[in-house]
Order: sequence, then C-alpha cells, then structure tokens
Amino acid sequence: MVTDAGWAGCDAWQHPDRQYRKVTAVRFPVTTDTRGFTLVEVMVALFVVAVALPALMFQLGTQLSSAAVLQDKALASWVAQDQLALLRLQTPQGLQSVDDAVAGTQGERQLAGREWAWLLSTAATPVPGMTRQTLRVYPDVMARQRQRDAIVEVTVYARTDVAGEAR
Repeated sequence: MVTDAGWAGCDAWQHPDRQYRKVTAVRFPVTTDTRGFTLVEVMVALFVVAVALPALMFQLGTQLSSAAVLQDKALASWVAQDQLALLRLQTPQGLQSVDDAVAGTQGERQLAGREWAWLLSTAATPVPGMTRQTLRVYPDVMARQRQRDAIVEVTVYARTDVAGEAR
C-alpha cells in the first residue's frame, strides 16, 4: 500500500485493492494526413483579406458620401419647389413682370436646420408670350454670389400676357 503524508486521511490512497502504476508519456505516431493550414495558405488568406478590406472601406465611404449628396439634392429640390410656389402665390400673376425677374430675385430659406440660398432668373423664349424662369438652389450665400455649384436647378415656363405680366 502506498501512502502519502499529505494524503494520509484520504481513503482512496489507503484502499488495499488499489494498484498503482507508473504513468508514461504516450507518443502519437506522426502521419502525413495532418489537419490544419500550412504557412503558405495562411499567408495567402491574409493577403486576400489585406487587399479586400481597404476596397470594402473605400466602397462604404463612397456609399456614405453618395447618400449625403442625395439628401442635399432632395432638400434643395424641396426648397426650389417651395420658393416657386411662394413666388407664384405672392401676386395674382405670379411674378409682377418679366422685367422684375430679369434682375434676379434671390433669398435664403431655412430647411432641415440649414440655410439654403436661391436665385431666380427669367429669360425670354423664342415663343411670344412665354418666359423661362429658372430657380437655382445653392448650399450657401457664397456659392450663390459666385453663381457656381448649384445643387438643384428647376426650370418652369410661364405664359405672359400682352402687357408683359407673367401668369
């Protein structure tokens, strides 16, 4: 019977039928059918991931910026439609006369927490009694002063009577 001073009170060590044998390390045979990835396979996989991730990040950034541009265009088109409706409702004939609009009616409009600048220009058409009114919406007043980078441009055609008043 084998006893250990630290395990003297344990019944399993003192049981007379228990046989103890020496435990030896078991060697597993090395076979060629091992499972796992080789270093080359791991390196190729890392290369593919290293090439794909920046491309995916670039694509995501492009989609996010496109969404912001689409939102700006939608808001600017609402500003343009609202301003055209307001200009037409201000007088019975829309704009007072073609001459008033040629100088350029302009203003600012608050929408969605932003200040939008707009500019209305009127031009004569080859058709007698018709004018072309173009309303451009800009992201800010500075862009309107430069008359560049209009987000939206809405063109409507208005009938004018003989006296030159738009209808």
